Amino acid sequence: MSTLRELVPADLFKFNSIVFDPFVEGYHMDFYLRKMIQNPKLCQVAVAPDGRLIGLLVSTHGVSKNEKFKNEIGKDFRPTYGHISLLAVAADYRRLGLATCLMGQFKEIVERNGDWYVDLYVRSSNVTAVQLYESLGFIKYCWLPFFYENEHGYELRMPLCRDVERKSLKGITKNRFYWLHQVLYALFKEFLKGLKALFFW
Repeated sequence: MSTLRELVPADLFKFNSIVFDPFVEGYHMDFYLRKMIQNPKLCQVAVAPDGRLIGLLVSTHGVSKNEKFKNEIGKDFRPTYGHISLLAVAADYRRLGLATCLMGQFKEIVERNGDWYVDLYVRSSNVTAVQLYESLGFIKYCWLPFFYENEHGYELRMPLCRDVERKSLKGITKNRFYWLHQVLYALFKEFLKGLKALFFW
């Protein structure tokens, strides 16, 4: 039976099989160390009975600068939120509910903290991850053209208990339908990439 615990520095030498997966966004070592120091309780690992790391969740705690909250609640209001930087499970332990367990523990922590919502970013091509997050209660809040080096992404959000009126999702309709200049910009970048490939092949 696997167990969940906080990520510790020694784990950074044990999770290569998880973070080097092609579907996982990798980061430098100092990134993980910084997250552990900032929010140790928000960095969790799943450990197999033999001591092998089989799941990893790295997240942070932030304060929103969203103007929509200011207009709705008060001029100086700054709602707190949880941001998931990385959620990954070893390939041979997927579809067993480990990601759901890690997310469940994370959600309990941010709920106790009084946060308003949780957000994360995901590649638009990672359909399996998007489906998992949506099954956990996340909603596609915003389409992000060329957020990644070679493709688009989504910002997903999940309102928490404190956000009874779901103010953290305000503006979702506008975000789903990007302004014309943003679409034209995305198409222009694709056109330039095509020209580069054509002339510098």
